[in-house]
Amino acid sequence: MKISHGLVWRWLAAAIAGWSMSATAVGQHAHLNAGAVDSVAGNPLYFPNGFNFITNSAYFLPLKLETNGPYAGHHQGYLTLTSLPATGDNGGPAFGHAAFGARIEAEVVQVDGPVGGAFGFWDSDGEEDATELTFSVPVGERAGTQRFRLSENQGQPGDDPYGHIHGRRFSATVPGLYVVGFRLVDTGGNAPGGGPLHPASEVFPIYMQAGTTVGAISVEGGTLTVVYASERLKRYWLERSPRFPASPGDWSPVAGPLAGTGKVERLTGVPLADGEGWFRLRVE
Repeated sequence: MKISHGLVWRWLAAAIAGWSMSATAVGQHAHLNAGAVDSVAGNPLYFPNGFNFITNSAYFLPLKLETNGPYAGHHQGYLTLTSLPATGDNGGPAFGHAAFGARIEAEVVQVDGPVGGAFGFWDSDGEEDATELTFSVPVGERAGTQRFRLSENQGQPGDDPYGHIHGRRFSATVPGLYVVGFRLVDTGGNAPGGGPLHPASEVFPIYMQAGTTVGAISVEGGTLTVVYASERLKRYWLERSPRFPASPGDWSPVAGPLAGTGKVERLTGVPLADGEGWFRLRVE
């Protein structure tokens, strides 16, 4: 990524105000739970533990490039979306579950990310890992309608809205930082007149990072800001070259080593110097 001007960097160690994380959102085997603001019909759907995963939390799902097997050529990873149980038979009742008779599905409404990229969903019956791409949504979509079910019921009156299906995968086709917007909908049709028991949720955005890339770079007020997804147990360097294509000796570090945090991080700089520069993110 090219910026006209050199730069001296400093690392912002403090977390950005309003960001929060918890143990439930650490690692790939995390669970994002769907439910309702109140279990009584008429109240909207939402994600009770969504504060751990929404973009404002700085959480991101890492997607790894696969070269073999069914995901070859895709960056893939998994985050299990569940629907909270309402009965003891399924481990409930859980706080924030939807009403009996609700059938919860997740809808992929919008996708932002690198030009030419696409977000994919790979479905599974929960017994084995998914092996076939179910649907794909291109970057730039703003009114998507592709859905996958969360509740494991038939949408009959009185059904427990519970669902907990493993083996599903999310994927991306092009390296970069994606923002995928999900919306929860009730397709049970058990309200008077055959409508949903619960109104749909607001669109819920989540970061997903395919590969190692600079997510965004900008210059404002004489300073440079770089956004990147920082995986735990890795170290990062931001490097600059005065030319591109660059030989190995052309790259020099301007920030790092920076310990991986499991969050989307930001670097900011001091006033820009003269000269042309190309920047890259290097990881160990």
